Amino acid sequence: MSIKKKILVSVIFLTASINLFSQTAEEWKELGNIELDSANYNKAIEYYQKSIEVDSNYFNAYYNLGLAFMQLSDFDSAIKYCRKAITKNDTIADTYFLLGSVYAEKQDFDNAIKMYKDGILLKPNSPKEYYYLSFLYNEKNIGVYVILYARKAAQLGDTLAQQFLTDNEISWEDNFEKPDYEQIKLNIENKQSNFYYSKLWGRFQQGDSTMTLDEKRHLYYGYVFHKKYSPYSDAHDYKQVNAILNKEKPTKKEWEKLVSLLNTSLSAEPFSCRYLYYQSIAYNALKKSVDADKNFKKIRSIVDALLSTGDGLLKETAIHVIAVSNEYDYLFLNNLSRQSQALINGGYDVLYLQPNEDGLEEMWFDVNQSLNNMLK
Repeated sequence: MSIKKKILVSVIFLTASINLFSQTAEEWKELGNIELDSANYNKAIEYYQKSIEVDSNYFNAYYNLGLAFMQLSDFDSAIKYCRKAITKNDTIADTYFLLGSVYAEKQDFDNAIKMYKDGILLKPNSPKEYYYLSFLYNEKNIGVYVILYARKAAQLGDTLAQQFLTDNEISWEDNFEKPDYEQIKLNIENKQSNFYYSKLWGRFQQGDSTMTLDEKRHLYYGYVFHKKYSPYSDAHDYKQVNAILNKEKPTKKEWEKLVSLLNTSLSAEPFSCRYLYYQSIAYNALKKSVDADKNFKKIRSIVDALLSTGDGLLKETAIHVIAVSNEYDYLFLNNLSRQSQALINGGYDVLYLQPNEDGLEEMWFDVNQSLNNMLK
C-alpha cells in the first residue's frame, strides 16, 4: 500500500474515531431507545452505558438501564440502576413506579408497595398506580387495602378498578362528611331544633339508641362549644383503675369504687370510649346489665360520629376528633396498638401501628380542632 493510501486510511479511521467519541449522552441514549423499542435489550444497555460514560449524571440513561435490565429479568441490576437514577433526580414519580414493579417481579411486595407510595406522593393523580397498589396488597392478602386503593383508583377514573368494584358490589364513592362547626354551633343553640344540645345530652346520658347519625355528630362535635371542653384534659386515676382491673377477682366494693372513679373521669371526658368500656365491665360484674348496655350504646354513638367523617386509612379520609385521647380510644376499640406517631403539617396525627391481624399500617386523624383550641 502506498504512503498516500495509508495516510488516507488513517485519516478515515481517525475521523470515525472522533465521531464515535464526540457523540453526546443524549445521542447515545436515543440509539439505546431505538434498540429498546426493538427489544434488543443488550444492545440498548450498551448504548445507555456509553451515554453514562459521556455524562455520569445523566438521569435518563440510568432510568432506561433499569428498564432494559428489567426486560431481561436481571432484577438486581434493574434495582441498582433505578436507585442510581433516584440519586440523580428524586422528583420523578415514574422512577419509583418502575422500581416498585421490579420489586414486585422479585415477589418483594413490601418494597414494591413502599416505592409505589413514594411515587404517588410525587404524582397523586395516578389511577393506574393506585390500582396496582391494590393488586400488591392482594398479593399480601390484606383485604382492607385492596379495597381502599381500588376505590381510590376508581374515583380517579380507572375503568378496571371500577369494573372490579362493580363486580364485587362495592361502591367507590366516599360518603364521609367533615364537621361544619359553624353550622353545628347554630343548630345546637336553637332551642326549637332537635339538635339543641341539652336535648342531645340528655338522650346520650340515657344511652338512647334511636339517635340519628346527624344527632350523634352534633352531640360529639358540638361539645367543643361546651364550657367544660378541653382537648387534653385527663382526670383518669390510672393507678387505682388499673389496680382493680388487673385483679383476678375484684370484690364488690372494688367494682363499685371503679364505677365511682370512672364517673369522675367521665365528668371531664364524657366521650372517652375506654372509660365507658371499663365502667361497663364493672357494671356487668355488679350485675347492672342495664347500665352496662347504656355505656355500650354511648360508645356506639361516639364511634358512629367519628366514622361519619372518615375511615382513617389515608390523610384524605382522616377521622376528625375533638380530643387526642379519642385517637387512642379508636385504636383500643379495634384492638390496635401504636408503634409511633407523628404530627403532620395541615393538622393531622398519623399513628403508625404495630403488626396486627388486619394488616393495618397506620391510622390518620384530623386534630385541627384540638390545635385551634390550644391557640385560643
